[in-house]
Amino acid sequence: MKLGGRQLAIMRLLWEHGESTVADIQNTLDVERPLAYSTVATVLSRMEQKGLVTHRSEDRVYHYRAAISQSETGDSIVGELVERIFGGSPSELVNHLLSSDQVDAEELQRIKELVRDFDERSGGAS
Repeated sequence: MKLGGRQLAIMRLLWEHGESTVADIQNTLDVERPLAYSTVATVLSRMEQKGLVTHRSEDRVYHYRAAISQSETGDSIVGELVERIFGGSPSELVNHLLSSDQVDAEELQRIKELVRDFDERSGGAS
């Protein structure tokens, strides 16, 4: 599932705030240029057609909520990233991160802990 920038920003709001109206989303959305109410409503309608959000109607006001979890979305985005950018190799993604300036000593320690925990959960299969 591909999410554009606006769609991902809206999904983040719904995950964080739960059910929201178009006006709630429009007022909270953090984008470079503010979006018109009708633009937000159109984006939400298209997202609903894709199965990303659902809505209920109350007093002629739509209340939207995420239909997919943040974890599902993250898995899909990371999978696409690994496939498209790193030739399907998760280790190439990790190598890229470790070679960048995005991983400081504290973050590296956290990564090591995550790998150790994963190794223990999987029975030392790595």
